[in-house]
Amino acid sequence: MSGIDFKKKFNFQRPFSPPIEAGDEYDIIRHFESDRGRIINSAAIRRLQQKTQVFPLEKNAAVRSRLTHSMEVQQVGRHIAKEILHRLRKEGQLEQLGLSESTDPFESVVEMACLMHDIGNPPFGHFGESAINNWFAKRMDIASLESGSTAFENCHLSFLRLDGHDEALDLLRKKVRYDLCHFDGNAQAIRLVFTLLKLNLTFTQTACILKYTRPAYWSEETPAAFSYLMKKPGFYLSEEPFIRHLRSELDLGEFSRFPLTYIMEAADDISYCIADLEDAVEKDIFTVKQLYEHLKREWGEAAPGDWFEKVVDTAYQKMDRAKTFRHPVDYFFMELRVQTVKQLVPHAAKRFISNLSSIYSGTFNQALLEDVSPANRLLKIYKSVAFKHVFNHHEVEELELQGYRIISGLLDIYSPLLDMPLDDFTQLVEEDTHKRYPIETRLFHKLSSKHRLAYSEAIAKLKEKGQAEKQVSEYYFRARMIQDYISGMTDLYAYDEYRRLMAAE
Repeated sequence: MSGIDFKKKFNFQRPFSPPIEAGDEYDIIRHFESDRGRIINSAAIRRLQQKTQVFPLEKNAAVRSRLTHSMEVQQVGRHIAKEILHRLRKEGQLEQLGLSESTDPFESVVEMACLMHDIGNPPFGHFGESAINNWFAKRMDIASLESGSTAFENCHLSFLRLDGHDEALDLLRKKVRYDLCHFDGNAQAIRLVFTLLKLNLTFTQTACILKYTRPAYWSEETPAAFSYLMKKPGFYLSEEPFIRHLRSELDLGEFSRFPLTYIMEAADDISYCIADLEDAVEKDIFTVKQLYEHLKREWGEAAPGDWFEKVVDTAYQKMDRAKTFRHPVDYFFMELRVQTVKQLVPHAAKRFISNLSSIYSGTFNQALLEDVSPANRLLKIYKSVAFKHVFNHHEVEELELQGYRIISGLLDIYSPLLDMPLDDFTQLVEEDTHKRYPIETRLFHKLSSKHRLAYSEAIAKLKEKGQAEKQVSEYYFRARMIQDYISGMTDLYAYDEYRRLMAAE
């Protein structure tokens, strides 16, 4: 394990603050404790309580929201981190790896990344993402880019048409069109932390939520060595300068992942699989007995002492014994979770340690729990049952379609702001009104002040650009502002806003 020094990865410098001199061990801990406070007290964390996990607009508080799910992920992430440190301590490797004075930051960074991992998700989860991307794909005429055509049906967006006269400008046009059509909750989390909320977190803490390393505008073939790490967008064109700075501060390769991100990802994988099944029982989609039969069918023939017997059978058999002192269903899921964590946490820790060299360099091209093992098999049957019997349930599908329509409808409502010519929109921003655009003026007034500020700050940096580049970039940041506003809504707020503006009260 030569060449591994985690002291280099615990960088407590902040992007908006002057350089800080290194202090003693507690001084370093204090910087990461400051991160904890900034995160826990942020509005983005509070909004998670009204964002979908599986069931949108759910009134039953026992069914998980993004916030309760994230708290569960936080606990599992802490458990994995402690297990890794415990094993390294037993092997006498903490000092060798530069971790002897960094065990507290190690745990804290993982915990807070777990708590933050879903903050960029839009209303209605992945269907919200799909609605945003499909709406912008039509508007950006992505089909013409993918076919090689330079045609552009939207005449008022002719400045985004590839003309072949200026290679650099054409590349920017192409990036803008792809970037706006690849909204992703992971990339939005980076934008929230750095650009919109300006939490000014340490580079280390922010790097831990950079789950995927592909820019949203990426349209080339993905390098095979990073196929997993680049399978989804991780950041937008707007945050690319910051990501370059972050990579430089932490000595990360262009497509490499921060090492502790693997732990956050494993904690999420362990948590959501069981949670989705428990919520489905709470919603009467199936009973515990039916769930057990589904799991048994997916596993196939069980053998004495295998993981199905250790985990699922154990939980199911103990359920009957609980009737005298606890609700059987609650007890089943408590046992299922306990037994699953008992098996998967050590497995994740072992995988982290046995692949430490490539994980430290950020090139380990798979998830910790993505291997040929009973652990992976167990997770797969949880996911398979959820996919077949929960996500495909008519109630869930109906709610997802409602969410898709609401997000698409809100984008339609706010689209006049995107249709305004540059000079007129500039006047609206500067004067907060425009007599020839009364509808657009009122729509603009509804946008959040932090989103308008992020737009203005981005535009201020374009003053030295040429007119054509400025026009392309301005439209990008204007569209990004609309995406920021709508994706930042909670499920309930988006639902109410759509009804109000559609006069459907």
